[in-house]
Amino acid sequence: MKIAKFLMSLVILAMGALVATSTQNVLVGVAAMPLTAYLFQAATGIWLYDSTGLALATLAAIPRTAQQLANPGGGRRLFLMPTDQFTAEWPKRADIVGGESAVAPTLATGIPVPTFVEVQVSDNSLKIDQALKGATGYQSWEQSLDVKIAGYNKEQVAAIDKLLNTECVAVVILTDGKRVVVGSSFLGIQFEITHTSGAKGSDRREWTLKAKQDGYMFGYVPLADSVTIPGVTVA
Repeated sequence: MKIAKFLMSLVILAMGALVATSTQNVLVGVAAMPLTAYLFQAATGIWLYDSTGLALATLAAIPRTAQQLANPGGGRRLFLMPTDQFTAEWPKRADIVGGESAVAPTLATGIPVPTFVEVQVSDNSLKIDQALKGATGYQSWEQSLDVKIAGYNKEQVAAIDKLLNTECVAVVILTDGKRVVVGSSFLGIQFEITHTSGAKGSDRREWTLKAKQDGYMFGYVPLADSVTIPGVTVA
């Protein structure tokens, strides 16, 4: 079977070269090759190119924000849940269809009922970043989250202490109202946390939480409007 596939692949390459020569158009010749492969598959039920073989990549047009529409930056609200509260991987690559996930998380049962908790963020301090990194054949996504929280009191100290060695999944509500998942239950984000008292009365007394994790199969994921997440509210 492998030899037959190899020979047929050579035939397809030859077909592409023949079409390019006949039409004097290289692009037409290139386009003829996947078409020939598709027709061969339709006729025989045999797909020539498996995941380890020759394949042609496809791209999609990348639109920008349309004219006369706002494109505000930043995040407005932040919700967290420890990864051990999930009973299945969420989100996962298979759930992402058309650039968003319409799948709700599967959570543990028991008392108390697992729910995302809100971090009351300071204005204009919440941001998320993603980066596609690595050499060809070794790329993966990096996700990160930065946020500041004003103040210093015993309630904050107790809540911050619960983040010690705790991997989380975050849901961020962006300024435009879009909900985005940062991290995953399979590979959670973990925070580095600092606090400053400031040096004088007009200085900012605040907590700073930063998380960064790489090795993801996807960037941070937008959620479809139909998805209901326990504890996460937009209003």
